[in-house]
Parts: sequence; C-alpha cells; structure tokens
Amino acid sequence: MAGMETEDTTIRFALRGLDGRVEVRCTANNDPRRWGYHLLEDALGFPPEKAEGFPVVSARVRYPGEGYGAAMGWVQVVRMREAGRREEQAIVDKPPQLADDGSPYCFWGPEPSFFDAPSTTARLELWSAHAFLVASPDAVMTKEVRPVCGFSWGFANPGPDPEAEQVRSIGEEEWTAARNVLTRGYPEWSFGGWWHEHGHQAI
Repeated sequence: MAGMETEDTTIRFALRGLDGRVEVRCTANNDPRRWGYHLLEDALGFPPEKAEGFPVVSARVRYPGEGYGAAMGWVQVVRMREAGRREEQAIVDKPPQLADDGSPYCFWGPEPSFFDAPSTTARLELWSAHAFLVASPDAVMTKEVRPVCGFSWGFANPGPDPEAEQVRSIGEEEWTAARNVLTRGYPEWSFGGWWHEHGHQAI
C-alpha cells in the first residue's frame, strides 16, 4: 500500500433545505511524522515508522449553512477481526482523550472536518470503518442524531504491505448495523433514521 495513489471521493447530501458535500481523501501514510505520529509515540509504545503504509483518511464538509445551522458531528464504527478468527469486534471509534465524555462524536462543530490515520501492531486480518456525518433536528439542544451521509474505508492484512479498502458511499443498510453498536455504547442518545429532505435532494 505504500505506493497507492491518492483517492478522492465526493459525497453529496441535503440538510435543512440546503445542498452540501463531503470531500474524502484517502492516501498511504508514507510519512508518519507529517501526520503527527511522533506526538503519539510514548502513548502508543511503538515508533512512528510502524505506521507506514496504513491509510490516512480526511474528510471536509462543504455546506452553505452557518452557525447552529451548520452544526454536525462525525460518528465512526469500526469492525476488527484478528488473524485466524471468525468473529468480529465492533466498537464506536473515538480519540482516547474523549473516551469518557459521554458523546458518540469523534469530531463535532460547524462543518466539522474528519481525520483518521490508524495503525496497529496486532495481528488483524480486517479493520473496516463506517464513518457517518450526522445532525440533530434541533441543532444542539437534545441528544438525538440522524445521519445525512456516510462512507466506508479501512484496511486488511496489516504488516509490511497493508491493503487499503476502497472508499465508498454508504447508506441506510450500513447505518442500521452501526446504530446497534452506537445504541449499546450510548443508550442515553437517540440514533434516528436516515435524514431525508422532502422535495429537496442533493445531486
């Protein structure tokens, strides 16, 4: 994967009567220090170079709303399978420093950006992520979120040459599986159905 080409994907959505889009970029981590891995070394317990070859994914939200009208969040569910095992583990993926904040978000704010650059020394056969851009009907008042769009990404066969999973747009079927994991992890939150705009559809 170290030689993979950068992959750009655009996902369009409609929210609150306005059209928006998410610009997703996936590339190989050929320079871990560029992505700040040297700052994680002590906590991770392995040198930055161990992250080489794994995917780096970023997503930028482009949306014409402002202020509370542009408030959204990212939630991500990751499924992992260890080498030689059939069963998968599914978790809500968040930065460690936010693990106990009571929120399912990994990123939040007006037009929130998304970033992730995973790596592992574990013997995993699969690391697959479903990332969803979500919004609350009342912007910031209650713990209710609904997805407006999403994408999948990840890697397989980590080691000297991880294989990147192609970025693709995902929808209601993937959200149904993800919300089961989200509800178990955050029972005080409500994870509603897909956000559908009546008479207004992003193109």
